Parts: sequence; structure tokens; C-alpha cells
Amino acid sequence: MDLLGAGYFYTLAQVGITFAGFAAILMTLRQMRGASLSKFHLWVAQSYVTSGMVTAMNALLSPLLFGVGFSERMTWQIASGLIAAQSIVLIILAPGQWRAAEGGPLLMRVKVQLALGLLINAALLSNAVGWPYAPFGGPIMLAISWNLFAFFAQFAESIRFFFFEEEEKAIEKSRSG
Repeated sequence: MDLLGAGYFYTLAQVGITFAGFAAILMTLRQMRGASLSKFHLWVAQSYVTSGMVTAMNALLSPLLFGVGFSERMTWQIASGLIAAQSIVLIILAPGQWRAAEGGPLLMRVKVQLALGLLINAALLSNAVGWPYAPFGGPIMLAISWNLFAFFAQFAESIRFFFFEEEEKAIEKSRSG
């Protein structure tokens, strides 16, 4: 018997790995254009690759636990606890990493994404303890999907950092000089 939602978990893992690979290709394209890689660019690229790999790892966790013999209930509880723990650590570390790489305050969209991430992980912790409802796969699917969707949004917003930054600087320079 397969774990309920296993196909969705496998699809999330594939999308996560694809996203990580695409981020690596993006960095290569930037370097091929002769553009330099700032500390911020490196941090953003590392974040995208990390996010893709964490998504893949988290997506494969529930089918793995079920496959090695845990009951469905225990699978949801263990996966919820492990995913929430590592996700909360990454969310807590993100603002300091942003400031170290960017040198400025967090953007409002990043604050909103982090806050929503904490709320979703609170639901995961609730799923892990089985309160106020019996553990099920929905919160895990939501948390893994949210991680991916949040990084897709970040990626779409930060495309200009990779391809248009030099052009924007040149335009500003020509206007001021």
C-alpha cells in the first residue's frame, strides 16, 4: 500500500531539484556575461540551491518513513516534527544572513514570507503532536509547497539582480554624469 499523497511528494522533490539546478545555471549565465558576483549574489544563489535541495529532501521524507515501516500516523508526526524543526531554524537564520549579504533591512515581502512560514510551521508542529486534529499529510504538503512557492516568488523578484543590475547602474551613472 502506498502512502497517501506519495505522487505529490515525488513531484515536489523533482520540482525542488529542478529549481536548484536552474539557480546554478542562472549563476553560470551571469558569469558568462562577465558580470561579477557580489556577496549578495552568492548568498541568493546559495539560498535557491539550498531551498531546492531542502524541498527535495523534505518531500522524500514521508514516503521514506512509511516505506521503512512506520504507520501512517507516525509517518505524518515524525515528518511534521523534523520538517518544522529544520524549517524554523532556516527561518530564524534568514534575516541575519540577509543583512550580512545585503547590508540593509529586510524588505517587507521577505518579512511577510518569513511570517507566513512561521505560521505554516506552527501548523506542522501541531500536526506532529496530533492536536487539535489527528495527524495527516496536508500540513506537510502545504509546508513543502510553501517553501517552494516562497522561493519562486523571491526568484521572480530577484531576476533583476542577476541580469539587469549592471544596466540599471549604467543608466543611473549616465543620468548623474
